[in-house]
Amino acid sequence: MLTLDRDRQIILSVDRFGQLATAHIAQLHFAELTPKPMQRALTRLVERKYLARIERRMVGGTGAGSGQYVYQLGSAGWKLVGRVGKYWPFRTVNYHTLAIADSYMELLALEREKRIEIIGFTTEPDTWLDIAGADLRPDMFIEVRQVFEKKSLSLWVEIDMGTERQKALKDKLARYWHAYQHADADKLPVFPLVLFLAPDLKRAREIRWLIDNGPKEGQPLFLVSTVPEYARLLFS
Repeated sequence: MLTLDRDRQIILSVDRFGQLATAHIAQLHFAELTPKPMQRALTRLVERKYLARIERRMVGGTGAGSGQYVYQLGSAGWKLVGRVGKYWPFRTVNYHTLAIADSYMELLALEREKRIEIIGFTTEPDTWLDIAGADLRPDMFIEVRQVFEKKSLSLWVEIDMGTERQKALKDKLARYWHAYQHADADKLPVFPLVLFLAPDLKRAREIRWLIDNGPKEGQPLFLVSTVPEYARLLFS
């Protein structure tokens, strides 16, 4: 049985994102503490099967740092959050999932600097929707407000890992543009901008080029950046 609310919050965070690296959990739940309380908490949650470590240690890369473990729900955590069906853990690190978490951490850092307020966010599959036959599957939805200018912004975020071919990217862009043109204003009064986060500047330029060669009137709907840069550029 869980006795600490922080333990429960850690489990809920891992459930929301699917997988989290140690560095993500530190930022979310132990930002002002030394590493020891986090290490004790994670060890306790793994031993009680609320969390499970993927049997691999990350050295560098997404999630940051040498020797970073990756965590997912354990069998007890699966039951705690109300997942249906048989417990089924992943056997490998999902770098796309960790990149989604990375993008959220950039916003969280700005919120702690009192520069923005995170009004709300949702991760897949809760972000998936169909608009006028366009199947949209953004990785994340975020709504943020700039503290000083009181300016709000809604975004659908597409985490690009550099693996999709141009044809698939063009199709994705076309679906968003179709949805924008046919969205019901009563059901979706504010149509979010679509932000593509690329793994590097070269890929960002490729996606931008595809947007620039699409319908001219649709180009303002799309933003392109990389994870380390996007949060500070949102309100520039």
